[in-house]
Formats: sequence, C-alpha cells, structure tokens
Amino acid sequence: MWAFDGVKFNEIERPIPFLKDERVRVTLVNDTMMAHPIHLHGHFFELVTGHGEFAPRKHTVNVLPGSKVTFDVTTDALGDWAFHCHLLYHMHAGMMQLVSVRPRSGDGA
Repeated sequence: MWAFDGVKFNEIERPIPFLKDERVRVTLVNDTMMAHPIHLHGHFFELVTGHGEFAPRKHTVNVLPGSKVTFDVTTDALGDWAFHCHLLYHMHAGMMQLVSVRPRSGDGA
C-alpha cells in the first residue's frame, strides 16, 4: 500500500547506492493525502529552502500531502541505512528503502 517510487520494501532488488562523502540532492514528492515524516538513519541533511547557509539541518522531514521537499545530504557514514516513513504502519506496509554507502575505490576502507 505504501511505497517509495512505487516499490514496496519487500519488492526492492537492491539498496539505493551512494559513495562515501558523495553530495546528493534528494527530492521527495508526496502524492498522497497524508503527511509522511521521512527519516534517513545515520545522516543529517540540509533542507533546500533558497536561504543558502541558513538551511535547516535535519534527520527527519515532514512531507505534507500534495507537496514536495528537497534536501542535500553528504553520505559520510559507511554502511546500510534505513530510509523510511516514521509512521510505523506506513513503514510496515512498505514505505521503506535501504541506502547503501560504500567506500570510493582506492579509499582502502
């Protein structure tokens, strides 16, 4: 019932891949009639608000119905991380993904 990009957690084939210290811009589009507090484990991110260095630093963002939120994240923590809706019944119904942060080649990590 709930998903990211139309794919429920039990249907994903591989994690969302990132490299260590990569700077990534993520846009979340909520096309439902419910708010979704979206959380990325292991990382803080900066909301893209148009106010430059005054962007709020968060680890969970509430995406309101019919709206979108954009944030920039530096993937500085190696490993596999949950990326999910903090409403547990949404998460359990499939609104969860895995983010996999791997070392850059030649890092020796």
